[in-house]
Amino acid sequence: MPQRQVTELLTERSLKVTPQRVAVLEFLYGNPDHPSVDDVYQQVRRRLPYISRATIYNTVSALVEAGLLQEILIQQEKTRVDGNVHPHHHFKCVRCEKVDDIEYTILTPDRASQQIEGYQVTGVNLVMEGVCRDCQ
Repeated sequence: MPQRQVTELLTERSLKVTPQRVAVLEFLYGNPDHPSVDDVYQQVRRRLPYISRATIYNTVSALVEAGLLQEILIQQEKTRVDGNVHPHHHFKCVRCEKVDDIEYTILTPDRASQQIEGYQVTGVNLVMEGVCRDCQ
């Protein structure tokens, strides 16, 4: 994503445009890999060598809070970050550990609400595990 678009997104969300926020968003938007925050740190550090791990964690947290990123818990000990904030599910390969986006049509809030009596489901975060196409 071009820097101009990233700047517009930050401005729309009333966030200060900083080199750290721009670098994180530019790395994550369009990145299908769902990297961990530490992976984000390693990549952004190539562009901004002076950046600290704490700054990356704080930046990611602020961007999640603003709705520009989402955190996904795929493994208990490892939170990953997803630049795709549109509703979707995830599939984690148990062999290569790659995480792919899966279309939201499999289980939507409306479908879940119809199946669970007495509850109105407003969001569904589904993580499927198995063997991906590449590893089969």
